[in-house]
Amino acid sequence: MIKLIAMDMDGTLLSPDHKTVADADKEALIKVHESGIKLAISTGRTLSTIGDICSQIPEIDYIIFSNGAGIYDRQAETIIYRNNMRPETAEKYLPYIEEKSGFIEAYIDGIAYALKRAGKDFDYDLIPPVFKAMFGTGVIVTDDFTKVYGEYGIEKVIFYIADSSVCIEADKYLRTQPEIFVTSSVGRSIEFTKAGTDKGDALRALCEYINAAPEEAMALGDAGNDIPMIKAAGYGIAMENADEKTKEAAKFITKTNAENGVAAAIYKYALK
Repeated sequence: MIKLIAMDMDGTLLSPDHKTVADADKEALIKVHESGIKLAISTGRTLSTIGDICSQIPEIDYIIFSNGAGIYDRQAETIIYRNNMRPETAEKYLPYIEEKSGFIEAYIDGIAYALKRAGKDFDYDLIPPVFKAMFGTGVIVTDDFTKVYGEYGIEKVIFYIADSSVCIEADKYLRTQPEIFVTSSVGRSIEFTKAGTDKGDALRALCEYINAAPEEAMALGDAGNDIPMIKAAGYGIAMENADEKTKEAAKFITKTNAENGVAAAIYKYALK
């Protein structure tokens, strides 16, 4: 019996515009929530950049954010779980990253901060338009991350590299570092959290919070940062538009996010 459904946002629950949830998916989510199953979004985004997803789907109970660095309980209006990096961990890698990238973000206390720098040659088209539109609102530009460190450390660092060969090189290097977990959710981006912090770890924590077993959870995703939760869930499902590694990690495959793949999975496995 499924007690929890956790869904990635971009490439999974959201349509290809990265903003809207299709009516068919909304209808399925309302039905499954009325049956008693809890709903969570599980995203690489932080709280300030999730947009109006909860307005579109008020039934969402929990938000797993920043690749599993935190869990927000919407009914209790509080963060019930944190697993953040100490600032000095991120700082250790920032000089290396700044040599490679013209655009760096750190997620701190639910807010996305972009590091201001002069890299005029950076290809900002690498950043999905929906994220660029958040500058000044969900994303705040700063000239120094140390000025905005909060009480709880850093949730996640993400950066984009225009040169694909340099991106591959940086990804390989960072994956050798035992104190961080490295993954990617968007092409030519690299993101890292504290080692042991990922969507799978957060899914298990949320299952414990609601007195469910991971085997009673459904997880849907399309990218590398979704693999840990897809593996952790009893019903680990990849979208048809997912990359090959994510599909290989999944137990099941559903339709694409442009074809109401979330609804198809719900009707097949949760409302059968």
